[in-house]
Amino acid sequence: MITEFLHRYDGYRTARGDLAAVDYRRCSIDSRTIAPGEMFVALRGEVHDGHRYAAVAAQNASALVLEAAWDQAHGAELPADCAVIVVDDTLDFLQQLGAWHRRKFELPLIGITGSNGKTTTREMMAAVLEKKYRVFQSEGNKNNHIGLPLMLLKLDRHAEVAVLELGTNHPGEIAHLSALAGPTAAVITNIGKAHIGFFGTREAIYEEKTALFRALGAEGVLFLNLEDGFLKRYPRETHQGPVITVGLTPGCDVCGSAVAADGLGRMQFRINDTMIVQLQVPGRHNLMNGLLAAAVGMYFQVDDEAIRDALENFQPVKQRMQVEEKDGVRFINDAYNANPDSMRAAIDYLLGLEARPRIVVLGDMLELGEFSENEHRELGGYIAERAIDMVLLYGPQARFIESGIRESGGAMPVFYCQTHAEIAAHLRRIIARDTVVLLKGSRGMTMEKVLALL
Repeated sequence: MITEFLHRYDGYRTARGDLAAVDYRRCSIDSRTIAPGEMFVALRGEVHDGHRYAAVAAQNASALVLEAAWDQAHGAELPADCAVIVVDDTLDFLQQLGAWHRRKFELPLIGITGSNGKTTTREMMAAVLEKKYRVFQSEGNKNNHIGLPLMLLKLDRHAEVAVLELGTNHPGEIAHLSALAGPTAAVITNIGKAHIGFFGTREAIYEEKTALFRALGAEGVLFLNLEDGFLKRYPRETHQGPVITVGLTPGCDVCGSAVAADGLGRMQFRINDTMIVQLQVPGRHNLMNGLLAAAVGMYFQVDDEAIRDALENFQPVKQRMQVEEKDGVRFINDAYNANPDSMRAAIDYLLGLEARPRIVVLGDMLELGEFSENEHRELGGYIAERAIDMVLLYGPQARFIESGIRESGGAMPVFYCQTHAEIAAHLRRIIARDTVVLLKGSRGMTMEKVLALL
């Protein structure tokens, strides 16, 4: 019952109304979608304050969770029959409630973070573990200071293992999220330049991400990607529990080696000389994602044949290296997000395909801060030296990609477009059968809209 938590929670002030029927696990932060019987937590954001919608939420909510200052000023305006819980800080309430609920379960919880590949690797791991266990995993991109506690509240007794994604865009967030989630195992995919505008250096990103490792207890298991230049230097001797090394170098506990790639760039690889896996997700970078998922499965005693079957039947996550074909034209929809490392990985994948001409449609890479201009210029230089036949750009920072291409002597045509519709119109004029088109940009650039317009 919610009262059990309130008696333990330091930020609790008071309550009114009947709390007996409140199921705290059914929690909503959106008055537009709240279902009957859900508890509404009014969060204050940079743009919207959930308290403004408390009266609307009260029509369906089993209870409202409000901050004391707002309740003192406006609480009398709410329906008299609505249960209200008053706290100092509604975000802290949500986070601590999620953490408290998670501690009710002794199941293994695998925390996963990294600059690139978090969601794909998490879903691969879940697919592998589902061969033996009932798995609870993050939904979509619910991996931040709000999404994670909402996910923790959905844990129930049916789950035998949990796989949860932890995201960050500012220092200290991974340590805080780890404290909420209580991971018993940890995976970091890699250390790249995503969100470098908030951290300043990759060294700082490394320190932020590895907070997940440091959050493990003495018996927690650490999965260490030795193919990452930063992670391979992690002082594993500081961890008292098991350390499972994963990589392409002989001597790793779980060692992979590329065998071949098909015409769509889907990798076939060998694991520990005991199994060969043919991935359905394209891109060489997915080899390590699959290897990390296999390592987790092996540790949790999923048999080799089940691991192979799970990985071979795994399909690309939406807008992450999705290959779609329209009228003989191949589109690589990798539009979910972008940073300097994932941009290069996607371009490298494109170059591995036999089809020509090759066209890249790129939007801004966001959250790079003071490094944005230079990173976009460097990406342009990277493109200039590769066999790309045409470049279409969108977004104010993307102009620096064009500058980088020209400064590096790139001779391919480059077109800057003002809208998604302009990009689509340009593509309609030039694409023909056997053309391959890469669409990629940060989430805020919504590059998938181009594909919808074709």
